[in-house]
Amino acid sequence: MDIEIRKLTPDLAEDYAHFFDVTPHDINEDEAKCYCVTWRSDASYANEGHWFPTREDRRAHAIHFIKTGSLQGYLAYCGDEIVGWCNANGDCQYCLDYLRSSWPIEEYREDVRVKSIFCFVITPRLQRQGIATQLVERVCMDAAGEGYDFVEAYVNSNFIDTCQDFRGPVTMYEKCGFVRFAERDGKTVMRKALRQQL
Repeated sequence: MDIEIRKLTPDLAEDYAHFFDVTPHDINEDEAKCYCVTWRSDASYANEGHWFPTREDRRAHAIHFIKTGSLQGYLAYCGDEIVGWCNANGDCQYCLDYLRSSWPIEEYREDVRVKSIFCFVITPRLQRQGIATQLVERVCMDAAGEGYDFVEAYVNSNFIDTCQDFRGPVTMYEKCGFVRFAERDGKTVMRKALRQQL
């Protein structure tokens, strides 16, 4: 299977939204599709006082966030069809502050740049075909070229089920050269060093 990984850019906003329109990605009702609007570089959506308004609102917000650069990540294409998505945000202090409430993450340091992998959506018929792994590898390659020190992911220590493990399994990250950086209460921070340890 020939997969092409493309960085999410403003011109792909409608393709991205269509992928979420037509792709089931959990057991929730269709109305509950997230469009991945919460994992961004800013807190503007939270400041509106609600995280999950209508599906139409989430879709519109996603397109806006892509066009303004605060929703970041990579799309996997098989021919002209999007078959996968990885949300990978750089220097998202707002996101990390949220994650520190559950995952054991060290305090923020201005001299350490971290790119964070937050979640995946893979077309159901193509799951477990290595698409998420290809997305992780591209995230790491680009992050290294962009001067990041680490790539991190925040996962369940033990696989629960597909719906709850949308952040990816520990084994996938280990295959891509990540190590267990920290663990607490069944949650693990997976980290890959891109440069010499600081």
